[in-house]
Amino acid sequence: MDETSGLLERLKRALGGRSLEEVFPTPRALVGFEAAVASSVDGVLAQRAVEKLRAGGRLLPAEMEALEEGIRRARPALRIEKERLPFLASPGLDDAVRIVIEASLPGIASVGWSWNIPWATAFQVAPRVLVTCAHVAERLLQDNEALARGHFVARFDADEHREERVVPITGVLARHPLEDVAFLEMASDGPLEQGLRLAREPWLSRDGRVLGVGYPIYSDGNPPWVDALFENVYAVKRASPGEVLGVECARLFHDCTTLPGNSGSPLFDLRTGLVVGIHAAGQFAWRNTAVSTRAIHEVAQLRSFVATWG
Repeated sequence: MDETSGLLERLKRALGGRSLEEVFPTPRALVGFEAAVASSVDGVLAQRAVEKLRAGGRLLPAEMEALEEGIRRARPALRIEKERLPFLASPGLDDAVRIVIEASLPGIASVGWSWNIPWATAFQVAPRVLVTCAHVAERLLQDNEALARGHFVARFDADEHREERVVPITGVLARHPLEDVAFLEMASDGPLEQGLRLAREPWLSRDGRVLGVGYPIYSDGNPPWVDALFENVYAVKRASPGEVLGVECARLFHDCTTLPGNSGSPLFDLRTGLVVGIHAAGQFAWRNTAVSTRAIHEVAQLRSFVATWG
């Protein structure tokens, strides 16, 4: 299956029986700022792209971008409140898997300045240990004085059973020798007794369903329709469903909707509820890269930081 025909199949799965017209807003249905955003979105272009693909034609870059936008509109990153997965973020999810993932959500934190300015995501893998991206760790180390004074924190959301917990980050324990993954140490325990459970050997095929969970933040580089997609609410925990686009050695490629701030987000396998990747980078509305948990398990020092493996 080539990239363009695969794009049509992904769109079909994302729509789930809906039409493109249902996921692209129209100016008549919106007012004010949202109407201005809607006017910049070319749903007609996306529909023409579908028709061209069905006729065996080749897409222009703008047409491919319109279809990728349609996929993200069909399955947006939905806000998580009180550590419960929104149903629309995971339709058809097995109840047992939902329980596993929801039990993991309290251990996912925003990372940023202590005065509530987040810029990344991390998650617990042991009482006082977080996993995030190496480039996030490097940003911490660029200001050792702020790190020593406790100005960098992990902020865990409140839920029905817990108050918000803000824990200073005290240092970087280790970094992967090749991949964009690092382990951070906290000054005290996070909300989970052990942490999220990581897969030793993720068995993921192309089109496998995954879920990214993190704290997307605003960026000037985003296209204007993104504000409508996120309802102008950023830096809150969101669940972003997607698919695996490919696997290459220690890396997974996926199409979950991510923004700056999602670096370090766990990627859950929706068959098992296990974490299979750490989101590291992406080209918006095209393809994202995550580091496979296999890369962590293969390094003895890093493997020892993780309390539970599956």
